[in-house]
Amino acid sequence: MTLALVPFPVDLPASLTLAEAALRTRLAPGEKLEDFLPQTSTGIRAGRVNGGLFRTDGVTRGIVTWEPSGPLGVALRLFYLDSPSADPEDYRHALDATERVAGPIAFAAGPLGGLSEEQEGTVMRGQGFAPFGRWEMAFPSTARLPSVPLFPGVEVRPVDPSDEPMLARLHERAYENHLDRFIAMEDLDPVRDADRQLRDYFTGRYGELLSPGSSVATRDGRVVAAAIATRREAHVLIIDVMSEPAQQGSGLGRAALTEAVRALRDRGETAIVLNVTDGNERAMRLYSHLGFVRTMGPTREWYDARRMRVEFPVPPSR
Repeated sequence: MTLALVPFPVDLPASLTLAEAALRTRLAPGEKLEDFLPQTSTGIRAGRVNGGLFRTDGVTRGIVTWEPSGPLGVALRLFYLDSPSADPEDYRHALDATERVAGPIAFAAGPLGGLSEEQEGTVMRGQGFAPFGRWEMAFPSTARLPSVPLFPGVEVRPVDPSDEPMLARLHERAYENHLDRFIAMEDLDPVRDADRQLRDYFTGRYGELLSPGSSVATRDGRVVAAAIATRREAHVLIIDVMSEPAQQGSGLGRAALTEAVRALRDRGETAIVLNVTDGNERAMRLYSHLGFVRTMGPTREWYDARRMRVEFPVPPSR
C-alpha cells in the first residue's frame, strides 16, 4: 500500500477530526485537550500548520504535522493513522511519505494510535529512533525550601547581563551530548549554538528573564552553576538548570536553583515549574529533594538516534 501526503484543504473536515483524535492519543497525564485543540484547529484552517493528510485510493487515513527542529530535521507534533485500520507497516509507509515531503525527521511524537507499545517500539526502533519522555514538575506554594550549605569561595547571586558569555560556555559544556541540547539546537556548531541559546534567554525569546529569580554560582570569578527563570503567561518557568560537568553532584547546581526559587518566592511568585527529561535521574532526584513534584507527564516521544549521540547523566549513588 502507498500513502500519499496531501494538503489539509483536500479534506478539511477530516483534517480537523483527525487532529482532535491525534491530540487525544498523545495527551500526557495531566494535560487537557482544550489546552491544545483550539490553536491546532485554527492553525490548520488558516494554513499556518506544516503538514497534511495521509490518503490512499481517495480515502483519508491519517494526519501529520511538524515544526522545524534545527539542522537535524523536523519534529513531528502529530503523527496519527486512523486506529481501526492502522498497522505497523502503514506507519512505516507514513514515515517514508513524511520524509519525502518534510525532509529528515529528528523527533516524532508518540504514542502511535492503533498500535500497542510493543508494536510502536518495533516500528520506531526499526527506523533508527530511540524513546524519551518529558515531565513537568512544579514547586508547591506551601513547600519549604531546604537550607543550602555555604561553599568556601563560592558566591550565589542574581544573574546579570554581563554573565551571558560565561553562561554560554557553561551551557556548551553542561549540555554536550545531552538530549536537551538537541531538542533546542539550531546550529550544529556547539559554540555558536550555545551563544545563540543564551542570547535567546536574555532577549526574551522564551519570556522575560527574571532577575532576581535567576541565579548563578561563581567560584574564582567563573560561573560554575546557574538556574534561569523566565516569565510565562500562567507561571514562571525555570528554563535551565546547569552546572560544570566535573562538579555535578557537588551541590552547586542545587545552591543556584534553591536561591532562584527563594528569590522567585520573594517576588510573590506562586506558580513555579520546570521540565526534565525522563531518565535524567540526577536532575529528577535534585528537584524532588528540593520539593518539586511531578504534575504532568511523562510524554512518549522519539528521537533519531542515528543523528544524535545522547548520553544521560550518571545517577548519583544512593
